Amino acid sequence: MSNVAPLRAGGALNPIVPQSIEDVYRLATMAYKSGMLKPLKTGYGDTAQTEDADATLARGTMIIMQGMEIGVPPMQSIQLLAMINGRITAHSEAVPGILWARGFKIREWFTGKEMSDDWTAHCELTRPGGEKIEGSYSVADAKKAGLWDQAPTKTAYGKTKPNDSAWFRFPKRMLKARALGFAGKDGGADALKGIQIRDEAEDIQAISDMRDVTPAKAPALELPDIPDTAPQADPETDDTSEAKAAIASAVNVEMLNHLREAYPDADWEAIAPEFDAKHAELSAQAAE
Repeated sequence: MSNVAPLRAGGALNPIVPQSIEDVYRLATMAYKSGMLKPLKTGYGDTAQTEDADATLARGTMIIMQGMEIGVPPMQSIQLLAMINGRITAHSEAVPGILWARGFKIREWFTGKEMSDDWTAHCELTRPGGEKIEGSYSVADAKKAGLWDQAPTKTAYGKTKPNDSAWFRFPKRMLKARALGFAGKDGGADALKGIQIRDEAEDIQAISDMRDVTPAKAPALELPDIPDTAPQADPETDDTSEAKAAIASAVNVEMLNHLREAYPDADWEAIAPEFDAKHAELSAQAAE
């Protein structure tokens, strides 16, 4: 007698739909062990850290649960959704599917000369009831937001390397994703339930990567000879002054938080009010 059970042809393998939080956690665990769900890294250079397994599994669980709320199956959620800065986001490829499944129609087109300031992506959503809402995003908008950079190389944290940002490699796709994001926020909020386009959420990190946060050194001044007994400049005073200038020029919270590592010798207690005020300002801008 054979111990091998024959396979049955014609059976349907249905998608797995978790019925409890334990089921969701088990799916996240399998995704983690299979390599589909990877640990996140935070920080830069020597300060970079990788989240532990518990944090990765908790993040995967939240991603699957958020996906179920908007009608995305667990396996697709792992592949198409992500958590950025504590918020669940969706790849731009996933958003049309979510909207189409709820009866929306999507029309996309471009106007203006390619790569010029007036090159604009348009996205028109037609709701199930027939109402039309349009979102648009241009090169001029991207420049105003500090996203547009077509230089072949970039310098960040003292190192120069090829410009690998999405805005440099795929400008058409990024403009299109932004237009879709605006149309989705204005016309499909009930279907997306606050889900942000991942490409848009990653722009914050892209700005940080594309810009060197080290303030430019002031040009040397010609000063008269001074006696050797003259007091030397306090290095902490210089660091504090540069840290203040960097705080004023920060364009996002991530860049601002990095300044504590860039200027460890600055008098952070003295400049705490300026830092806190800038942090509140950038946080409010990100929430808009």
